[in-house]
Amino acid sequence: MVKIAVFIDTQLWVFALKIPEKSNFNNQLDYEKAIQRNQKASDFLKINLNNVRILMTTFQLCELFHVLAYRGTRLPLPFVQEFCFQLLSGEYMRWYDVNSEDLKRAIELSVHNKIHIWDYLCVLPLYQDADVLYSCDEHFKNDSFKLLGPSIENPIQDWMVF
Repeated sequence: MVKIAVFIDTQLWVFALKIPEKSNFNNQLDYEKAIQRNQKASDFLKINLNNVRILMTTFQLCELFHVLAYRGTRLPLPFVQEFCFQLLSGEYMRWYDVNSEDLKRAIELSVHNKIHIWDYLCVLPLYQDADVLYSCDEHFKNDSFKLLGPSIENPIQDWMVF
């Protein structure tokens, strides 16, 4: 069976892995929305880890490590380290490096579209092999991402700006 190749944006991993803490929210509604995002992202990953080939740049893995270990609610470093090592060795993963052409194009697209460079660095090295780009980042609705070719889907149905 041929598996489809997908990109899963960093924030979807974060929503799935970081369980919201009620004390971090100003009101009950925001907390409940965070719980829903966590559940949807977690369910999405559980389904996809066994059914797709996940495409990821080494840059994105660094971004994911940093966000899980050092931003917001911090997950324990040994857990984050082991999680990243599992991704690195996962048979369901395909890895891409960011080269100088990717960097130049990311800079150009960032300047032209006024979108931070990080999203482009995650996608440009791999988009030609991807069937679907999964993201909840509002930036992915920009034509610069749509014109890359793969369909863009939001598995949590909540578009956000990061």
